[in-house]
Amino acid sequence: MDLNILWMVPVAYFVHILEESPRFVPWATRYLGAPETFGQFVLGNVIFMAYVIIATSLAIFYPSEITLIIGLSTAAWIFSNFLIHAYYTLRTGEYSPGVVTGGAIYVPVSLYIYYNFLGSGLLNTLDLALSVIIGFGIMYIPTMIQQKRKGKL
Repeated sequence: MDLNILWMVPVAYFVHILEESPRFVPWATRYLGAPETFGQFVLGNVIFMAYVIIATSLAIFYPSEITLIIGLSTAAWIFSNFLIHAYYTLRTGEYSPGVVTGGAIYVPVSLYIYYNFLGSGLLNTLDLALSVIIGFGIMYIPTMIQQKRKGKL
């Protein structure tokens, strides 16, 4: 299996940021409580992009069980990000900036990557499940903390 497919995650994430950037802050302030400024939006995305690039690089250049799990977690992370956008779009009836690239890019990319890992034998079922837990945790824990802090949870 060619581990370079993991590079699809940071590319997908970059395209997703382009969709979000013009309208995400006012939308997120209403429904999530954060980010409240464009600067916070940029900082948050820089932090998440660092996670994606570091995790992907470790998996590709230093493949081991743990680096592959961490690298694969980025695919779970983008999938979980789509779920947030889809949930809020359906719940509010309002376009969630990011839902289009989430559905059109994140879902197929993450499923493709997991499909390839599943058939590769590089990781066992427990490893795959752990990567999902890590990816979802990296998405949902900060989101829930922000919502609780802002009284949205």
